[in-house]
Amino acid sequence: MNEQEIKKLLLQLIDDRLLRFGIEPGEVKQDFDLVRSGLLDSMTFVDLIGAMEEIVKVEIDFEKIMEEEGLTTVSGIIDLFMQASNE
Repeated sequence: MNEQEIKKLLLQLIDDRLLRFGIEPGEVKQDFDLVRSGLLDSMTFVDLIGAMEEIVKVEIDFEKIMEEEGLTTVSGIIDLFMQASNE
């Protein structure tokens, strides 16, 4: 998958939550933080990553997610899956 496909998948998976917050998926910028914004809590974030892993068919190192800043942003998630796809 390329970056646009990963972003599209991410937005599809959180679409209902975005709409509940009054955010249109097209308004979501690369630096939007899913956890700090309150859109997702930490457990829901882990569930989101797990769902994406199954669809994209890659395995993400959850320790890496917790250690690095910015990985809960849209661009951070895209980068995470791009790196995992290239391994």
